[in-house]
Amino acid sequence: MAYGRHESFYLRDKWLSKGMKAINDDPRFFYDKDGFEKIGLGKNMVRSLRFWLSAMDLMQETAEKTHILTDFGKLIYEYDRLLQKTETVSILHYHLVRNNNDLATVFYWYFNIYKETVTQRPELKKSFRTWVKNHEAKAVSDNSLDRDIDVLVQLYTKNANENDPEDFIFSPFTKLNLIREEASEEKNENIKKISPNIEEIGLIPLYYVLLTYSQELDLELISLEEILNEELLWGKVFNFSKNKIIEALNKLTTHRKFALEYVRTNNLDNVKVPKINPLEYLCYELNIELDKVEVANVI
Repeated sequence: MAYGRHESFYLRDKWLSKGMKAINDDPRFFYDKDGFEKIGLGKNMVRSLRFWLSAMDLMQETAEKTHILTDFGKLIYEYDRLLQKTETVSILHYHLVRNNNDLATVFYWYFNIYKETVTQRPELKKSFRTWVKNHEAKAVSDNSLDRDIDVLVQLYTKNANENDPEDFIFSPFTKLNLIREEASEEKNENIKKISPNIEEIGLIPLYYVLLTYSQELDLELISLEEILNEELLWGKVFNFSKNKIIEALNKLTTHRKFALEYVRTNNLDNVKVPKINPLEYLCYELNIELDKVEVANVI
């Protein structure tokens, strides 16, 4: 597990585009001590950018000490590197909370483990510290853990300044509407998990999550209860209620090519998931030629 790698910077608008282009142009960009000057960010911001690219599975380091885009990163770069489409951000959110590179522990914890839907920052920090102490052999600085919580909240709530069209320090993840800060009668604001509309997440990301889960665990059937309650599925990752899950599944049963099927087994409602590589599915949906990405190592 890892903490504080973001240098206390939440992901800013256009950062991923800058970073992906930089390593495409120069695979040793993040080892260039003057690299920050090339993309107009401070040194600490460039270190933060390196974290975000790795934490979202967009970039990997080679044995030669260079960085290259992953197959998933190539797809995002080809399709929507400026993150103009909500479905792109939804997929990146999923990769972040998967914590696949063991870099994004706080995001995995908040969406998959932490059960409270309404809390305040002091209680949230206390809960995270307690969980880390129970799962780490070595002590981790409380300050580092507190900063992780601050960046988590900012990533999903830092909106653009409507009165300043030149404000580019907002987070693209706010469009997902997954976390909200609201005034309370107490000293601290309430931090709430929000259940967004299906349209705010998108059917493509939802299907991608099911396909990835199915492929990783070699499953053909996934139960409705799993989708609601299991880690890395819709109820956890997107704060979805049972009704919204059923609504989204019903929409996916009419998919033009990869229709889900309902199967009732042992009095449980299950969906039968087709055997298709998740990245290949994304290429189909996003109208990207398969030869522009490799589909073998998406997970």
